[in-house]
Amino acid sequence: MFAVFEAKGFQYLGSPGEKLKIPRLDSEIGEKVTFDKVLLVKNGDTKIGQPYIEGASIAAKIVDHGRYKKIIVFKFKKRNRYKRTRGHRQTYTEIEIKDIILGGKAETKKVSKKDEVKAEKKPVVKAEIKKATAEEKKATSKAKKKTTAAKKTTKKIAKPKKETTKKKKTAAKPKKSSAKAKKTTSKTKKEKK
Repeated sequence: MFAVFEAKGFQYLGSPGEKLKIPRLDSEIGEKVTFDKVLLVKNGDTKIGQPYIEGASIAAKIVDHGRYKKIIVFKFKKRNRYKRTRGHRQTYTEIEIKDIILGGKAETKKVSKKDEVKAEKKPVVKAEIKKATAEEKKATSKAKKKTTAAKKTTKKIAKPKKETTKKKKTAAKPKKSSAKAKKTTSKTKKEKK
């Protein structure tokens, strides 16, 4: 069983016995609080309000008041030498939902002996399912190993490597500097004379 209700402008989903953090309420720790704005209730069948369910309310108890972790608000504008750093801690009230009331009747979750027996049997069934899935995984992993081994042997025989023609880069020959060229030309001129 759960309900969606509105508190301080926010919507929350809760069930009896659940603890929620909502924005700060002006009440003392241990006080009882009721929330009348109930939007939806699911208890076997679903009741949806338009916008709220008439006569429905949530009974809760205030457990604690506190503050969330600090957040940093940093403002920055480039090329204007503008930086502002501010911190903020939002306050909250922690509540525990006691029960959900529909039309004056408190709807709390009742556990019968049959449900308790069913709850005890479910883990045994889950354990058997886990064993069966583990065995299936082992069998599939063995089959995969066999197929990969077969693929490895076929790969060695099947395809020879293709020869690719790559262009070899040849190193560029360094050019003679102009000073050396001048010297050689001047020697030849002198030899001619």
